Amino acid sequence: MPAVTRTADPIGAPAAPAAVTAGDLREPPLVVIDVERAAGRYLELRAAFPWVDVHYDVSALSHPALLDAIAAASGAFEVATPASVNAVIARDGRPRFLHTGLLAHRAEVDAAYAAGVRRFVVDAQNDLDAFAGAPDDVRVLLRLRPLADPRSAHRASRGFAPDQIVRAVRAASDRDVCVGGLSLQPPAHSSPSGYVAEIAHAAAVAADVRAAVGLRFEFLDLGDGFPGRAATRPAEQSELARAVRAIVAPATSHVSIIASASRAVTAGCLSVVDGASAREADPAYASECIDAGADVRVLTGALRSGLRERLSFFRADTERGHRVLRPRRARATWSPAG
Repeated sequence: MPAVTRTADPIGAPAAPAAVTAGDLREPPLVVIDVERAAGRYLELRAAFPWVDVHYDVSALSHPALLDAIAAASGAFEVATPASVNAVIARDGRPRFLHTGLLAHRAEVDAAYAAGVRRFVVDAQNDLDAFAGAPDDVRVLLRLRPLADPRSAHRASRGFAPDQIVRAVRAASDRDVCVGGLSLQPPAHSSPSGYVAEIAHAAAVAADVRAAVGLRFEFLDLGDGFPGRAATRPAEQSELARAVRAIVAPATSHVSIIASASRAVTAGCLSVVDGASAREADPAYASECIDAGADVRVLTGALRSGLRERLSFFRADTERGHRVLRPRRARATWSPAG
């Protein structure tokens, strides 16, 4: 499968400012992160979806201050690489993880397990080989292909077709691997009706598995980019929350619902200052700026007020050296990238 990197904009992030060289007198750009607001948005998202264990997608932006804020909110994390796992455990002593990257060898699984990862998403039956004989508390989630043509959402075609799921569950059993549930791939900016269609599709597949092999799934992962376009539409959040509760019925089905959010957490919390101009940024653009050598200013306390009026002041106390963590293979993409 081709390596892909998630961007936070469906048409791709704009090019970041070029890295500053020794002969360049122009100041590097400044990335301003309002971590208190991001933490507040994360808590609001969990309050709007109380039956969903919302994870923060570390591949979106991995600045330590932002990870600290999510950890302080008792948050969970979606990770895809050893670097992203290490970044989280450096900020949170007992994190909850969902691992969505490719693990080709048992040693990689063992390292992730030692770091505290217990739930893993896989794309293909061959991926199960690395989990053969894994500890009893490991749960593998099978990524289900979406109903919609993935090419329409600029995705690579990944995951299991519905008729492959039962075979994959049997193959996992042969390897002493416990399949815990399904992981969905809803289209980017999905509407509540789009989520409903994918969840109903997953429920039908789960029923087929139970009828064929007697296995009742424990988890349903709603995928990344949660909650789709409802992130900026409160009425649609209520609609989606009611739909999830009605279809999955977590209180009676005992199915744990997982989802991962990035832009829904960071929207309105990131700004990039370049020269005399300032603008709101998405996580991908902010990450590119940091990789290009941008200074980073984390807003706390009184500094959060008057952001636009006092941007030049922030350069007095900035950070350097942060590198964003880029996964080898993200769980989903909104635009292909190398």
